[in-house]
Amino acid sequence: MTLLRRIIVEKRNFIYPLLGAIVVNAALFIAVVYPLSLRVANGERSAQEAANAKASARAEYEEARATITNKDSAEVELKKFYGNVLPPDQSAARRLLFGKIETLSNAANVTVIDRTSEPSKERGSDLGKLTETVVVFGDYRNIRRFIHDLETSPEFVVLENVALSQGQERDQRLNVVLRLATYFRAES
Repeated sequence: MTLLRRIIVEKRNFIYPLLGAIVVNAALFIAVVYPLSLRVANGERSAQEAANAKASARAEYEEARATITNKDSAEVELKKFYGNVLPPDQSAARRLLFGKIETLSNAANVTVIDRTSEPSKERGSDLGKLTETVVVFGDYRNIRRFIHDLETSPEFVVLENVALSQGQERDQRLNVVLRLATYFRAES
């Protein structure tokens, strides 16, 4: 008999239960522990995906909330612009342009030669537009001051076009054709 065989025969009371315990342990690992470990791994993966989805949803929520806040503040600013800056009607817009041109032309020492106005309604909007074409005559420095004062005035007046020409006399005076516009709230 070989040594190994002799040990197995003499110690079989210990070896067979030990081998049985090893087989049962391996069977329990294959049947119970390994599937549970796979479930735990899948659960952790699902939890991570859910956490990522939650973070993404929270970011989208915050972005939507910021958009609503920005929209609300834009609406408030627009109402303030309509109420405080824009003239309420066409006659107020005409008075604004007429008064502003007279005041600034006197201050800048330029002469208003001609002026025409043309109202229009902006398509798809509650706003009307009053366009005024003004011909002024004066020195370059005074005309430049007039235009600067017009553009920096707090009233909502848009300088759309400037056309410059030399006067008929050969002095330093210029004729300038200005196209100005302002908007007003049109009646529905």
